Amino acid sequence: MKKIQLGILNDYYGKLLNPYQSEVMRMYCDCDMSLAEIASELDITRQGVREVILRSERKLNEYENKLGLIKKVKTIIKNIEEIIQKDDFNAKEDLTKLLNSVKEL
Repeated sequence: MKKIQLGILNDYYGKLLNPYQSEVMRMYCDCDMSLAEIASELDITRQGVREVILRSERKLNEYENKLGLIKKVKTIIKNIEEIIQKDDFNAKEDLTKLLNSVKEL
């Protein structure tokens, strides 16, 4: 589960990492490579790969804590689901409010 969350963080904020960190995270999250496979590919130690991943994870979490994009998207999804579940056919007002909140992003 942690790797999935890390992958989501990387999807949102991975471009803010330096190119080396971005490549390691791409290999780890998107390609599902092991530390040993990444180490072999980059000609570094497994410990070196692990340290890059940990530093990158800290940075990605800092970005989410400051910007909160994932949290905002989850809130929007929840609001849309609530609107869909309503038996109210006058959802235009609710959707307008939601649209305005999206525009603020």
